[in-house]
Amino acid sequence: MRSYRILWQSSTAIDKMPDYRKAIEAHGKRILGAGFELNVRGVQQGTSDLHFMAFDFLNNSQLFDSVTKAEKEGYDAVAIGCFLDPILDELREIMTIPVLSLGEAGMLTACMLGKSFSVISYVPQSNRKRYAEMVHKYELTNRAAPLTSFNLPLPELEKGFKEPKPVLEKFEIAGREAAEKGAEVLLPGCGCLNLILVNGKMSRVAGATVLDVSGALMKLTEMMIVLKEVSGKTVSRKGFYEGPTKEKIEEVMRIYRK
Repeated sequence: MRSYRILWQSSTAIDKMPDYRKAIEAHGKRILGAGFELNVRGVQQGTSDLHFMAFDFLNNSQLFDSVTKAEKEGYDAVAIGCFLDPILDELREIMTIPVLSLGEAGMLTACMLGKSFSVISYVPQSNRKRYAEMVHKYELTNRAAPLTSFNLPLPELEKGFKEPKPVLEKFEIAGREAAEKGAEVLLPGCGCLNLILVNGKMSRVAGATVLDVSGALMKLTEMMIVLKEVSGKTVSRKGFYEGPTKEKIEEVMRIYRK
């Protein structure tokens, strides 16, 4: 039986967040089927303030290099564990292996669990600057309830792996607000936040389902590998994801990676 390798690409310097890294690896072992291996990699260095678009832009160069290297390393797919879906379209344009990301995977899965969803962010800027635009991009405006948030810096959020109660309480308050405004499914707008909720066994708030977005991304990535392997299904090359030739990619890379 062949084994398959998935790169879980974090947009953060994940090696500096050991509790988060361990949680990703443990969840992958619980979620993925036999024969699927999940390896975690982050950027070498970077800020935790990626909700600011300028900083996210600067961070994406490292992300691009790491993900494109994964194909040469023999990975069968890449799962980008960031709800911002950084450079997802750009990577799909040039990669031949499946590339998926947390935000798109979460929103599309939410549509199968309820008629309306809300993204709960741990910083309000993410909703204002990015997540509302992502809902529009994926043409899910009519499925989205108002987005809600609380305010907790990422370094403080990660402490939730050891002391989950403050994070769970903040999420429940924001989740109840979203449910009162019509949300039937609640999406944690961050992989770190999501796994704290998973470890804390928070599956519902005010009757609304709390989606395990990391687990959804892992299983959808597994599915895309199987569809490619068994049925030969890959990303369309007609229209939006039409890609350059291999020769053109190599030529352009030489220009920008001197």
